[in-house]
Amino acid sequence: MNFPRKAGDWTELDRERVYENPWIEVLHSNMLNPNGGRGIYGKVHFKNLAIGILAITQQDEIYLVGQERFPFDGAYSWEIIEGGGPLEDDPLLSAKRELKEETGLEAKHWELIQEMHLSNSVSDEVSLCFIARDLIQKEAEPEDSEKLKIKKLPFQEALNMVLKGEIKDSISVAAILRYALIQRGV
Repeated sequence: MNFPRKAGDWTELDRERVYENPWIEVLHSNMLNPNGGRGIYGKVHFKNLAIGILAITQQDEIYLVGQERFPFDGAYSWEIIEGGGPLEDDPLLSAKRELKEETGLEAKHWELIQEMHLSNSVSDEVSLCFIARDLIQKEAEPEDSEKLKIKKLPFQEALNMVLKGEIKDSISVAAILRYALIQRGV
């Protein structure tokens, strides 16, 4: 990459990789801000898309996955089905893999309902949320690192969990609220 590099009104003077693992890369850049002042910027580059799946039954029930989340000191989190998919892969194929892996479900009908930039002041992480319908139960294939609980509940109960602050995961909150708006024709 050639420097200096323009990024909108920002000018990146140089860049250094300060950390990397299979999922993320942390970059440090010396910058000129949009007003011409010198500064620094740290960016977390994500190597995967964040994928969320709202699996909905014909009875308007959804599946939630429960697990402990290390970044929040092991706090328990109820979420929609989520995972990652390599940036170069078809996101729908990644969504299908995650649904099967975590719940054993397969779906006949898929719809992309939301694209989001997560924490866009410090990262380039992109999330895609899908609705999966016409579900078929098969055997789950969880990853070795996952200790998951699965529950199925009426969509209204999940919406109430969001409204009470019991579901805090941003992808889950966005997908559940988006589906509530879809149900109302918005």
